[in-house]
Amino acid sequence: MEAVELARKLQEEATCSICLDYFTDPVMTACGHNFCRACIQLSWEKARGKKGRRKRKGSFPCPECRAMSPQRNLLPNRLLTKVAEMARQHPGLQKQDLCQEHQEPLKLFCQEDQSPICVVCRESREHRLHRVLPAEEAVQGYKLKLEEDMEYLREQITRTGNLQAREEQSLAEWQGKVKERRERIVLEFEKMNLYLLEEEQRLLQALEREEEETASRLRESVDCLDRQGHSLELLLLQLEERSTHGPLQMLQDMKEPLSRKNNVSVQCPEVAPPTRPRTVCRVPGQIEVLRGFLGKWAPRAGTSDQGSLGDAPLHPPASEAIDGGGASALPGDGDWLFTVPS
Repeated sequence: MEAVELARKLQEEATCSICLDYFTDPVMTACGHNFCRACIQLSWEKARGKKGRRKRKGSFPCPECRAMSPQRNLLPNRLLTKVAEMARQHPGLQKQDLCQEHQEPLKLFCQEDQSPICVVCRESREHRLHRVLPAEEAVQGYKLKLEEDMEYLREQITRTGNLQAREEQSLAEWQGKVKERRERIVLEFEKMNLYLLEEEQRLLQALEREEEETASRLRESVDCLDRQGHSLELLLLQLEERSTHGPLQMLQDMKEPLSRKNNVSVQCPEVAPPTRPRTVCRVPGQIEVLRGFLGKWAPRAGTSDQGSLGDAPLHPPASEAIDGGGASALPGDGDWLFTVPS
């Protein structure tokens, strides 16, 4: 108990009465009281503007005893500087270990207010009916609780880290899958473009062969009909010339021109000209595109849009390609047959 009282006295001697903290650059006035240099100068600066406070020029009252002291007579107190430094470094004289109201050690802990108190506070009206524990006992209890809370927080940090790592892994895997799908889409469309280019060339070549075959037959028919027309024209000229002859001359040898006329027979073309090419444009995958297009532009229920795309047939009449061997009913002029390769 004497050690505590001695420590309290030492703390009082090392404390400035103006700022209530340990001395910083302490100075002594002419009356023997000690203050921090900054504190006494600030106190005198405030007193300078007040009337009736200054008796003599350059002198100011002491905050402790109100005795007049010349400002230039402030003497540094080196011994008190060392005492204040020792009080700061002594573990038993820390400011937070003393009650700010009673300047007594904080040895008790109030469970209702959850704050440390001194023995004087314990007997006060404010804490008299509260449950109080020794500070050491309260420290042990709260230390265990803090350890439990810290352990819980460590577990939550570990769990959060694991969840974050899992989400980062999921993100990386997802981005990898998206990259793979993107590359697959690009590759598939490159293959489709190549296939469509090859299919285009095949259809154009088939159409060119069909054009040449049909044109060749039609040209032969044209040549045959041209020769036939030329023969008929020659026969007509002969008959016209004979008709201009005199009666006797006309009647001579009539058998030959009449027999030639009776033998005349117009030869019609054996092959009927086609109404449209048999080669059909088959574009793979367009049926799905057409369905999506019709789905977007189909008329709403209750409307009567005439001539809309929704009225168009989804599957035009099918036919065989020219290289498929034979032809059936063909689509109308300008129609396209969209098919999907099986």
